[in-house]
Amino acid sequence: MVRLQACALLLVGVSGCAPSATEGGYTNPAPGARLYAIEDSVKFNRRSDIPSIVECLCSDDELLRFMSIGALKRMTGQDLDYRFDDPEPLRFVAYQRWQAWTIAEHLAPPVQAYASTIYPPARPRPQW
Repeated sequence: MVRLQACALLLVGVSGCAPSATEGGYTNPAPGARLYAIEDSVKFNRRSDIPSIVECLCSDDELLRFMSIGALKRMTGQDLDYRFDDPEPLRFVAYQRWQAWTIAEHLAPPVQAYASTIYPPARPRPQW
């Protein structure tokens, strides 16, 4: 009985240490949190989130890119020839089209501070 109580306390203590995968939305670097944010944006048709979804097109995570372009298609009716599995140079060109689209649709200011450091890299990535 004492062992069971100790295990339960340990599990409660350990589970309370990590932040929820659903917290943080688009600002959370975890792909899982961004996936939840994308799902909510589509569910509630929050067009103001479209620039954040466009930013997710730059992710290294293939699932996040797949979900992002799917959300953009559902919310805008177009894909601007973005393919989540294209090589990086082709994805970058399509990402730039999406950036220009958000500006043209007045969803982002003309000088949008997109958060991506992937295209182009702000600094060389460390080689570990």
